[in-house]
Amino acid sequence: MNDDVVNLYDCDSCGYRYNPKHFHGVDLDDQPQDFECPSCQAGRDHFHLHKPPADDVAPLLGDDDGAPAYMDPFGPKPLVVDEASPTLETLFIQYAKKDLDTQPDFQRYEVWSTQKNSALVESALIGLPIPPVYLAEEDDGRYVVIDGQQRLMAIFRYMNNSYALKDVAKPLAVKYAALDPVLRRRLDNYPLRVIRIRQESDPDARFTLFKRLNEGATSLNDQELRNCVRRGEFNEFVKRLAEDSSWRKLLNLTKRHPRMTDVELVLRYLAFKDQTYMKHADKKTGAFLDGQMVRGRAWKEKDYKLAEKDFKTSLAIAETVFGDHAGRRFVPGDDKHPQGGWDSKLNRALMDVELWGFNRYSRGLFTKNRDAIREAAVELMSSHEFSDLIKHSISDKTRVERRFDLWKQMLDTVLKDEDLGPRLFSRQEKEAAFKEDPTCGACLQKISSLDDAHLDHVLPYTKGGPTEPANRALLHRYCNLAKSDREAAPRSALDE
Repeated sequence: MNDDVVNLYDCDSCGYRYNPKHFHGVDLDDQPQDFECPSCQAGRDHFHLHKPPADDVAPLLGDDDGAPAYMDPFGPKPLVVDEASPTLETLFIQYAKKDLDTQPDFQRYEVWSTQKNSALVESALIGLPIPPVYLAEEDDGRYVVIDGQQRLMAIFRYMNNSYALKDVAKPLAVKYAALDPVLRRRLDNYPLRVIRIRQESDPDARFTLFKRLNEGATSLNDQELRNCVRRGEFNEFVKRLAEDSSWRKLLNLTKRHPRMTDVELVLRYLAFKDQTYMKHADKKTGAFLDGQMVRGRAWKEKDYKLAEKDFKTSLAIAETVFGDHAGRRFVPGDDKHPQGGWDSKLNRALMDVELWGFNRYSRGLFTKNRDAIREAAVELMSSHEFSDLIKHSISDKTRVERRFDLWKQMLDTVLKDEDLGPRLFSRQEKEAAFKEDPTCGACLQKISSLDDAHLDHVLPYTKGGPTEPANRALLHRYCNLAKSDREAAPRSALDE
């Protein structure tokens, strides 16, 4: 990587900024495909360039090398394309009639500046070539822009008098309506090369082409690609679920996510519920989600109704049990700072298991035992193993299976054997002990929040200690973990 140029990238999901200097000088483009955001585990394709290169208009002004030569690696259904060179006026009319869909769902994160828009329009006015635009034909005969959206929108917005050209020769520094008639006709009649992918093309072939057209960390992410190529009833269903008010509240969104992270997270829920976590291949979450889009093509009305019902039930239970902390990690303290607390960032690995688990038992059973589930869940999140499973390498197959298994075991422990007597103290008992004296029985420091407090058995439950007030001790979550580690350590280690 050139030491003089450092590209910074921002995570669409949580805002984490990738700086190559913190990764031994490795640019994000050079990271492995399974690279994950260190903060929220979003995939590499969920990053966008923070500071685009100053010369990113240059490719628009260069010569064109001609049409790509398409070969047929896709089996019996080829990628069927044709080419045309319609004028900008013809394309603008199609856009105005809504026969040409520029797909607002595909709006890229960085919006072109007026200067960049102006440079493109100026290129057409002075006769410089502009790279071709790729369109995909829909079943109804309309066309969808799959590459070249921002180029077209720069032109269409200008022809719609939305802005005046900037940083150009004085005769051009006006809105479209004020252009000299000769120049306006020149722009109207400019032929733009268009490559059209016909509707009879195999969807997988279209998807592959679209990915190749949009390679790189600042291009469309996988969910935006799915939304373009795998269109249909199932895709619209996933997007509709993402508009649910409870879902947006969980994600802390007031409107749709500009890069469809909210839609992809719905798809994750549906994939884990429909296919089960056992079908997740090693480090291939993208393929796992693509597979769900394919499976969705065969869904019937009853499948949609059941999936929507289960999704909304899971959201309702998540709010009942965790409130504003749904999908967020509880992070215990450490030996220097024993106070623990909730992470404000959404953790997609945790949310996967939470929503999946809330479909395993009846809503009434979860509501009845919500305090016990919350206590058990916080205890599990405070454990070293589970905490690591939801923080690092969350797409590894063995780690995916392990975190689902641990979450399942936690729920089963609380809900399956209700008649065997409580293993955990109730939240009401913990509230009473916390109100009476919020001092940690181990480090003797004050516990600042109820969630960071753990009501432990003085005589361990596994050794017959009853879950009764006389056998309880209030501790920090971290202090309880440290105590458990000391008890589990061999005597020689304790003596060192």
